[in-house]
Amino acid sequence: MLGGAAVVATRAQSPQVTTTTTTSPALGPLPATMRRVSLDVDGVQHTVLVDNRESLWETMNFQLGLHNSNLGCDRAECGACAVLVDGKAVNGCTVLSARLGRGQKITTVAGLATGTGVAGLHPVQRAYWLDGGFQCGICTRGFIMSTVALLRAVPKPTTAQIKDGLAGNICRCGEYAKVFKAVNTAGAEMRGEKVTYLAKPVTVLATPPAAAPPTIAGTSKTFDFATPLSTIEEFDPFAEELRKVSGILGVSGNERSVTIRWDPARFTEAQLRDVLAGLRRAVK
Repeated sequence: MLGGAAVVATRAQSPQVTTTTTTSPALGPLPATMRRVSLDVDGVQHTVLVDNRESLWETMNFQLGLHNSNLGCDRAECGACAVLVDGKAVNGCTVLSARLGRGQKITTVAGLATGTGVAGLHPVQRAYWLDGGFQCGICTRGFIMSTVALLRAVPKPTTAQIKDGLAGNICRCGEYAKVFKAVNTAGAEMRGEKVTYLAKPVTVLATPPAAAPPTIAGTSKTFDFATPLSTIEEFDPFAEELRKVSGILGVSGNERSVTIRWDPARFTEAQLRDVLAGLRRAVK
């Protein structure tokens, strides 16, 4: 109930289309602060009476009973409530329902799957699940929706494009390395490539695995960043890129410093500093 409005569910003639209609006991004109809008959410039409200041997240949760996005900061800063409007990721906590009644297509995480089980998930949902791109789960729905929008616009994004495409989403748990892995895995599957997930069913090996190569002791040193990272969340994507460099044996650190273990037979400390500068993370 909102402002004396009653929500009545009806089914149209087509069995595939469901609509909900809001009626008001008062037959007079609506107050200047209210609007009657028709929202297309995951292919279902919902006609509701909303306050001009009411967010899409509030309408979906409190009027329609749709719990398809999580509310994080409620200030458009964390992206947990992200949904798609005509294919573009928006924050459901700040976009107004009164402005979305003009035929826009609203898509939530509940509208992505095409079937049941893991096989029925959208490739992005499946990648986040099997590559572990989540921890507490508060941010995950928003990350999934932003990833869907990104991969539709850029089928094979670079790391820089992934950073830009997910810039509006924050993971307080710091699962960024696995989030980036999930984005790349989903993109590969959507391009028709064969993919391998981090999480795979446990199988019994017919033969014992090959012996691991001898461990290289390496040289280790802690470097202070010339310019500290803005947040600790920036460290994992940077460390993931650094680990791809042949000869890097280990990376750890925080927003102020990085500890690196490398193979001295591959390059010197001076060359390592050049590598860091090339990644736009110069050190003192």
